[in-house]
Parts: sequence; C-alpha cells; structure tokens
Amino acid sequence: MAVVGGGIAGLTAALRLDLLGHDVEVIEAEGTLGGRFGLDKLGDRRVMTGGKNIGRQYHTFRWFTSELGSDVYESFGYNASRIKDGKVLTLDSERRSQTLRNIRRMGSSRDFARMAGMAARIRADRRNRFLGSRYFSGVSRKHDHTPLSEFFGPEMTDMLVRPMVIRNNGAEPGEVYPGTFGTNIAMLMDHYDQLSGGIQPVLEAFAKRVPVRLNSAVEGLEIRDGKVTGLRISEEGAEAKSSDYDGVVLATPAYATAEIVRSARPALARRLSDVNYFPSTVVLVEYDRDMFTHDVRALAMDDGPCSNAGSYGQEDRHIVRYTYSGREGRLTDLSAENIDRLTGETEERLVKYLGAPRAERVNRLVKHWKAAYSGYLPYHAEFLAEVRRSVTDIAGLELAGDYIQGVSIEACARTGRAAAGRLATHLGSPGNHA
Repeated sequence: MAVVGGGIAGLTAALRLDLLGHDVEVIEAEGTLGGRFGLDKLGDRRVMTGGKNIGRQYHTFRWFTSELGSDVYESFGYNASRIKDGKVLTLDSERRSQTLRNIRRMGSSRDFARMAGMAARIRADRRNRFLGSRYFSGVSRKHDHTPLSEFFGPEMTDMLVRPMVIRNNGAEPGEVYPGTFGTNIAMLMDHYDQLSGGIQPVLEAFAKRVPVRLNSAVEGLEIRDGKVTGLRISEEGAEAKSSDYDGVVLATPAYATAEIVRSARPALARRLSDVNYFPSTVVLVEYDRDMFTHDVRALAMDDGPCSNAGSYGQEDRHIVRYTYSGREGRLTDLSAENIDRLTGETEERLVKYLGAPRAERVNRLVKHWKAAYSGYLPYHAEFLAEVRRSVTDIAGLELAGDYIQGVSIEACARTGRAAAGRLATHLGSPGNHA
C-alpha cells in the first residue's frame, strides 16, 4: 500500500493499514513529516507553527497518539478575545456562562438563535461536527446561494463569525457558506489540550513503525483496467519512475490531489481544483517576559493584516503567535523589515487593549503557507458526493484530506482512518491482493 502525504490524514491512514497487517509506506514531498503541524525551531526550542490544539472530542487523533505511545496531554482550553466598545469580550471554554453572555452581546437575538440552533444540532449528533452531515447538507441546499456574510447580520458577522472563519479557514465571511459552518461552531464548543511534548515524539515513533519516503513527489497515478497499479514518483527532483502498489490513499489537499489524478482522471481533477484554499503567515516571537495573562491569552483583530495574536501555550505566555490571514493578511512582502513593522504594530495593540508590557524580543520565526487553509465550496455536500462517485470507479484508490470532513486535526484524522478502512475492505486480507 502507498499513502501519499505525511500530514495527519496520511499518518492516520498509514497507521491503520499497518495495524491491519498490510505492508504500507508513506510518500511525502517535503523533507519532514507533519504537514501543517508546521514543525520548526524557535531558537533552540522545537515548536509547531501550524495546528497544535487537540480537542477533547478529537477521539480519532487521540487514538492515533495512544497507539504510538505518546498521549500525554496538558490543558490549553479555548480562549479568544474581541474588543467591543473599548471592552475586552473573552470566549473561554472554562467559563461557559461568561462565554454565553459575551456571545449574546455580539449580535442580534435572531442571529444568536440561529447560531444556538446549529450548536444544539451539533451537541445532539456529533456527525454534525463534520462536512457532509445530513443536517448541514440541508442547510447547504437551503442557504448556500449566499455566503455567511449575508446569512448572519453585520454585527454577528464582524464580532464572531469573521474571527471564526479567519482562524479556521483563512477566509472572509463572504468566502465561506452556511452549509460548512458547522465545522466552525463545533471547534468553538470544544475544550482544548496540547501534547505535552509536542508532535515531534509522535512523528518519531511513527517513523520507527512505518517506512517513509521523504522528498518524494508523486506525479501521477498508474491505472490499468480501472484499477490502481502504482504511482509515478520523483525522488529528490530526479526523473519520475514507476512504483507498483496494490492500493493507494491520496491524503493530500484537494489541489495536490487534482495534480496527481489529472492525467488519469481529468474530470475529477477539474472538480478537485474548484476547492478554495487561502494563504497564511505565522510569526512566532519569544519575549523576555509574559505578554498575556492566564485569563486573556489571545486577541482577534479585524483592523489590520494580523488577524489573531495569542500565547503559544497556557504557560508559554512569553511566546506569541501572530497569525496573518484573511483578505488583509495575505502577505506578499515577507522581508524582515516588513515582518518587524507588522509585529510592532500588533505589539502596540496588545499594549493598548490588554495592558501587555513593552517586552524585548528574544527569538523570531516566520512560516508562510501559500495554501494554509481550505475554505471549501458552496453546496460542498454535493461536491463530496460527486468526488465519491468518481473515486468509486477506480479500484484500489481512496482519498483523504482537509476538504472531505473539515480542516480540523480530528476531521483530517477521521478521513485517513476511514480511507484506510475502505481500502483494506476492498483489497481483503494481506497476501490476497493479486
């Protein structure tokens, strides 16, 4: 078996195939595993510039880390603040009643009722946390002719909806649709932990268990008589060569999957290319003192390119993560001078609104993704059904990734585990692949 992509969708698929007794290897175009966990170093410290918060409802991801023997977590919570009329309004998963009162202050009674109705559906059926559920498919059919900016009133859109979709999708409310909004609400309803040692020990344990081919770009599928027989792989930039496989999971973003299947299935490639992706830049800065308090650990902003500034961890409040996303935050100038200027502007906001100290910078790290987040599509459930029908016609091929159930770590892990299960069922027990 081959799993293409070393992000959480691919890692979960590969681990499940391994547990089912199949010979499997992971093929990753980059030089390291982890995908949009964004592994890097800030000074001498290993850090994650991408996703790192693990919800208490992230059952599949926690299964993954438990199987690899790295499942020690520490609480982080959900903590995000907004400024309204000069006052700081904080949404905190550890202060439910305060959070509910603050949400009520962020929009009209109609909008609050609409938001609360969706939340109730998610609480009643956890399938509504993910793309393509029956309830949100109905929302899509009824309301996806207009984006979220027209589904909610202007106050709720500006105060709550915009920070949610910028944080989770890198998109503006006018670029995301009601039928996919359940994924955003679900993330607001969870309580979050972080892996005590970060993701690196998990990846190291994985690499000891499952063979990994790094710096290996998959350029195309090989299909014969409607069945996948292998992949064309370029290693270290060399000319692509064929490798034989009985089954393949493409656990890559929709745009990357489109390129892999384009020569064999051009219509499927065109449909996958429709999925929206948005860029993001993350700047991590270590200071000589704490910039946040325990009660206020993040501030969402909508009056400049920095969309959010937050502490790296509950006790790592001297490390600040500045996220540039949304329309104004789609940076093209990544020069040190521009990053310094933007960081300074945001530091002044933290001083003004939160009383943060004027601290000295110790270390800095910049990470830019050209396609950091998926913003999905209007009528996304119909898109998923089309893709599923197309893939069903290709024996031995399964798809996983952020566009199938959602961008969250848990949603990606679920798609990987599900794809592995379908592929194993199709191929039968190991040794019976001929």
